[in-house]
Amino acid sequence: MKDRPLKNIRSVSPEIYDQKYFKETYGADCFFKNEVAQKFKYTLKVSGFVPKDDLVLDIGCGRGDLTLALASNGARVVGLDYSESALEFARQASENLHENLKNNISLVKSDAVRLPFPDGQFNLVFMVDIVEHLYPEQLHECFNECCRILKSGGRLIVHTSPNKWYNDIAYPFWERPINRVINKLFRQNLLTRHPIRTEMDLKVHVNEQTVPSLKKYLTRVGFVSKIWLGDEYLMPHKKETFLMQVLELCRQIACHLFPLSLVPPLSYLFSNNIWVIARKPG
Repeated sequence: MKDRPLKNIRSVSPEIYDQKYFKETYGADCFFKNEVAQKFKYTLKVSGFVPKDDLVLDIGCGRGDLTLALASNGARVVGLDYSESALEFARQASENLHENLKNNISLVKSDAVRLPFPDGQFNLVFMVDIVEHLYPEQLHECFNECCRILKSGGRLIVHTSPNKWYNDIAYPFWERPINRVINKLFRQNLLTRHPIRTEMDLKVHVNEQTVPSLKKYLTRVGFVSKIWLGDEYLMPHKKETFLMQVLELCRQIACHLFPLSLVPPLSYLFSNNIWVIARKPG
């Protein structure tokens, strides 16, 4: 590991990420039932086949949702986080794994800026919902470190949400006003929160991304990347009755300009999930 001086790097305090935080964030309902939330299932799908002898790193592993899912599929996984509460959840959850799978998991307490691993150790690194929690200078250093610890041809898989353009443009100037009209006309209760960012969001989402901004970070450190926008938020959700399904389709057409929002340029505004597969050349 290169020992480079890192001065004046801002960081969100790890104390913010306490037990209450992890009990309320995405996927908690599935996690505490020993199930895998949909986003992490999709992450596994994106990663493809992971050979059992490959060593995988999950940066910002949180409760261990993805770490455990990877280990359950036979991968050898290192889960890394700087929050002690996160690692405690991950430790407890790993105890529920079959005995021969427990040995597939190692948990490391560290931040994401200086990774405690030698050069070229990993074939695959995950950063799921951590990018937005890293200040710009942290994110640059983290991507540098990912490039260093990956083998030539190794992959970095990233998911980040929210999409800054959705928060700043699509929601306040289109979706929220449309939701208010639908609520009044059809006596619905669609989300019309204002402001869009909660108090906790303002504390921890210190570096929201867009497709161009994320591409720039990755290119700057040498990654070759493929970036796409998820349709999880844009597709009509399944409803119990035909009438409700029709209303849901109408809502997606009105609020998100479905199906035009599934493709650029509108997807750059209306999609709230950014996915990346970045490859280290070589």
